[in-house]
Amino acid sequence: RFNLGRRGRERKDRYFPKKGDDQAIALYLGLKLAPNGSIAVFCGRKSTAASVCKKAVEVIERGAPLALPSDFSDAQEIERLKHLHVENLGADAPASQSAAHGIFSHHGNTPHGIRLAVEHAMRDDLVRFVVCTSTLAQGVNLPIRYLIVTSVYQGMERIKVRDFHNLIGRAGRAGMHTEGSILFADPVIFDKRKARNDKWRWDQVKELLEPRNSEPCISNLLSVFDPIKSDDEKYTITMKALGFAKAYIDDPDEAAKLFAGIAAQHGDKKFSRDGVERQVAWRISLICAVESFLLSHWDESEDGLSEADVTRLAEGTLAFFLADDQKKEHIRELFQLLAGNISGNITDPTRRKIYGRTLYGIQDAKSIEGWVQTNADSLLSIVDETEALDLAWPLLTQHINSGVFTKFDKPEVLKEIAHGWIGGKSFSDLLKIIRKRKAKMRWGTQRREFKIDHVVEVCEGALAYDGALVVGAVSEFIETIDQDGTEDLINRLQIFQKRLKYGLPTETAIALYELGFSDRVITQDLAASLNLAATQKNDLVKALQKVRDGAGAVMEKYPAYFQERINELLE
Repeated sequence: RFNLGRRGRERKDRYFPKKGDDQAIALYLGLKLAPNGSIAVFCGRKSTAASVCKKAVEVIERGAPLALPSDFSDAQEIERLKHLHVENLGADAPASQSAAHGIFSHHGNTPHGIRLAVEHAMRDDLVRFVVCTSTLAQGVNLPIRYLIVTSVYQGMERIKVRDFHNLIGRAGRAGMHTEGSILFADPVIFDKRKARNDKWRWDQVKELLEPRNSEPCISNLLSVFDPIKSDDEKYTITMKALGFAKAYIDDPDEAAKLFAGIAAQHGDKKFSRDGVERQVAWRISLICAVESFLLSHWDESEDGLSEADVTRLAEGTLAFFLADDQKKEHIRELFQLLAGNISGNITDPTRRKIYGRTLYGIQDAKSIEGWVQTNADSLLSIVDETEALDLAWPLLTQHINSGVFTKFDKPEVLKEIAHGWIGGKSFSDLLKIIRKRKAKMRWGTQRREFKIDHVVEVCEGALAYDGALVVGAVSEFIETIDQDGTEDLINRLQIFQKRLKYGLPTETAIALYELGFSDRVITQDLAASLNLAATQKNDLVKALQKVRDGAGAVMEKYPAYFQERINELLE
C-alpha cells in the first residue's frame, strides 16, 4: 500500500489501496500492470464503473507513485478521446477526468459515439485501460491482456457461469496475445478459503471458473409460469399464468392492482411493492410480446391464423422446446387464449396488419390507436418536430416506463430535457438544466441528485428507444385517418422519430449520423463548420468530397474511429 497522506481537512483514506476496498484493489492492480499490456476492470454495475473512474482521478491527483496508462498510450488519441468526452459529458464528469489519464469507461450509460471510439482505440492498441460492465462481453473483440474482476455479482444476482466465461474469453484473444490473466480483486476469496464462514466465496469462484457448470439455455417466456418471489427469494406465491393472462385481457389495470396488493398482504415476508410490481410488469411484457408475435404472423394466409397455425407457432418457440409436458400444454393454451383475444377484438384485416407492425401488444397498440384518432386534427396541423413533441408528450410518458425516466420528481423538467435532446444539446448541458430546475430523482422515500450517467440513460435509452418506438406506432396508425395530408404528416413524424432516436436538431445532422459519424457532437460540428445543408446521404458525401481539406481539419480533433470513417468517404 502507498501512503498518500492527507490534504487539508479532507477525511480521505490515507492509504491506497485501502484494505477490503475491492474497487481500489482492482484499480491498483490495473495501474500496476498497465505497462505490461491492456487492462479491463470488470464491474457488476454501471454505477461501480463510474465510481472506479472517479477513484482513479482522486488517487492520481493525490500523487500515487504509479505509472499512468496514458504513458503507454498514443498521446494524440488520448487527447482526442478526452475532447470527445468533455464535449459530450462536460469537464467535471468522472469519465472525462479519467480519460485524461488514459482510463476509459465502457458501459450501458456511455454515449454511443464514445463507446465506439474507445473500442476502436483499444483494438488498435492506441489506449490500454478500460473500466467496463458486461457490455464488453457482448460481441466486442478487444485485445485484453488482463481482466480484473471487482465483483462476481451483477446487481443483486451472481453473474452466470456462461456469461462469466464469455467475459473472461476477452482476455488473451487468439492472434492478439499468447495468454491472458483473470485477477479477482477481492483478497478475502483466497485468504479465507479455508475459514468455515467464508469458504463459500472460494467455492463460488471455483464454480464460476469451471465451464461444465454453465447454466442451460433458458427462455424468457417460460418465466411467465414462475411464482411471485419475495425480495430475498426465500418465499414464493404461486401465480397461474393462464389465470393472470385472462385477468389482464379482461382489465389490464385491475390485474396489475390485484397482484400489486400482494405486497400489502405479505409485507412480513419481504414482498415489497416495487419488487412485486416489477415481476407483474415483466409478465405483462411477456404477454404483450406473444400478442405481437402472433399479430406479425396473422396475415400470412388469406384466412388468418387457424387454431392449428397458432399451435404450430407455440410449438416452434424455444420455450416449448425446453418445457416439460405440463408446461408445453400451458404454452399451447396461452397462445390459443391470446389468439382468441386478437381475433375477437381486431376483426379488420387492415387494422391487424397495422397492429402487427407496431411491435406492441393489443392493449398498448389500442391505446396508441385511440390517441391518434382523438388527436387527428392536431396531428395534421403540426408544422415541426417541436410541436410534435409537445403534442405527443402525454402519450410518450404513458408508454415509456423504463428506469430513471419515471423517477423525476418534477415531470415538467423531463419534458424540457426531451426538447433539449432533440435540439442537440450536450448531455452536460442537459444536466445543467436539471440542476438549475432543482429536480431530484425519486428513490423510494428519498431524493437523490441526478448524475451525468442518468442523463445518458434517459436520452439514449428511454427517449431514443422507447420514445422512437411510440412515434413509429403513431406513424403506422396515421393510415387509419381518412383525411387529406396524411402523407406529409407521416414524413414529418419519421423525421421526428429520427430526432428522438439520435438526439439531433436537423435532417443534415441525422444524415451525417447515419453515414457513420455516430456521435451527436461530431455530426453537429461537421454540419456547422462546413456549412452543410444536404439531407440525402449521397449528396452529403459529394459535399464532403468538395471540401475535403476542411472535412479533414474538422475531424483532426476527434478519435481515430471517426477519422477512419471520413477517410473512407473521401476516397
